[in-house]
Amino acid sequence: MKKSGASQDQPASDLISKRIVELGDWRGETLGRMRKLIKKADPDIVEEWKWVKPTKPGTPVWSHDGHEIYFSSYRGGSINLWRIPVGADGRPTGPPDQLTTGAGEDVEPAIAPEGQRIAFGVRGINSDIWRLPVSPETGRPTGQPSPVLETTRVESRGAWSPDGRMIAFNSDRLGEMNLWIRNLADGSERQITRGPGGDYQPNWAPDGRRIAFFSARGGNTDIWAVDLADGKLTRLTDNPALDTNPFYSPDGKQIGFMSDRTGRSEVWLMNADGSNQRRLASVGTWGHFLRWTKDGRGIVFRSESAAPVQVYRVSVADGSLSRLPDVLSGGHMSFSPDESIILDVQGHKTLWAYPVTSQAPYKVFSFPAADVRIDYPVWSPDGRWVLFDHAAPRGGDLWMLELAGGS
Repeated sequence: MKKSGASQDQPASDLISKRIVELGDWRGETLGRMRKLIKKADPDIVEEWKWVKPTKPGTPVWSHDGHEIYFSSYRGGSINLWRIPVGADGRPTGPPDQLTTGAGEDVEPAIAPEGQRIAFGVRGINSDIWRLPVSPETGRPTGQPSPVLETTRVESRGAWSPDGRMIAFNSDRLGEMNLWIRNLADGSERQITRGPGGDYQPNWAPDGRRIAFFSARGGNTDIWAVDLADGKLTRLTDNPALDTNPFYSPDGKQIGFMSDRTGRSEVWLMNADGSNQRRLASVGTWGHFLRWTKDGRGIVFRSESAAPVQVYRVSVADGSLSRLPDVLSGGHMSFSPDESIILDVQGHKTLWAYPVTSQAPYKVFSFPAADVRIDYPVWSPDGRWVLFDHAAPRGGDLWMLELAGGS
């Protein structure tokens, strides 16, 4: 019997389904319809995955001596340049090394003949934080969206404080991607982390005293926490794998996060001080957000494969899984205050609401401008607002990076 082509230990059918979902627009819809027609005409057809880029966007390139591969990857929170050492057989001989940090998209690396410099393009993006007034019961708009924070830099991944009076966010306004806090009442702002490495996706502890985030400031992408009273930083994970997207439990005693320590991204759990790190879910995950249930007994996440996108609730006690209604994307899920609705964005364009009951999903909002993106939507604690990134391209630049000691 002929076997279908596969990559990364995933069946070809799963990879194709995942790609259709990732497109998130007319291309995905068209490919999905064509696929159904083909399967209807020939139910026994074998699907094959011919080739997949090791990362996206851009094409990976070899170093001149053939000992390293340079590539662009989103694994560190933004699209940056990485390199990985390889042996004569093309297999990795060590972990990937992050070369650039910060916002924008670092793509298409070209290595100079002497191997000590890399030229690359940076596709710029201007991201502001906006909010949309909504009904706490339905998520439907009750007014027009308006900016909370507008600059010429990247202001992104806003997170509500537990009392809804402040937001934390990551910003590169001073050059490095660091964390800031904004008071919504008077507009005052405070920088809470400093230095290189790229600090992303703040998440408040329930008592409002600490914020967890992920960063490569220690040389690898790990989970950190910052004390808001004195700015003290604590590294919670220290692993060669990629640890991202931390979220405090409702009682503040645990943190759920994503890690690829087993070779794929999965849901992990640890105590708030970083101790007792353990894998929680037996299936892969994808996206940017994990969501704790209000009772603290479960974590809701998006599975890594299949179309329609599968959403699971994993039990914190025993790791058992229960299936929730499917969604169209699942990368930016947020609960309504009563946990009756999941809010998400499809194709970086349209906010959708998904009742956790058998009710049909419905469109919430989209901007008419074709180049405006919506990312990282988060429902406010009182349910009356949705905070989100309002992003648009702003051209690009050509940069050069000098490598200490050559490649």
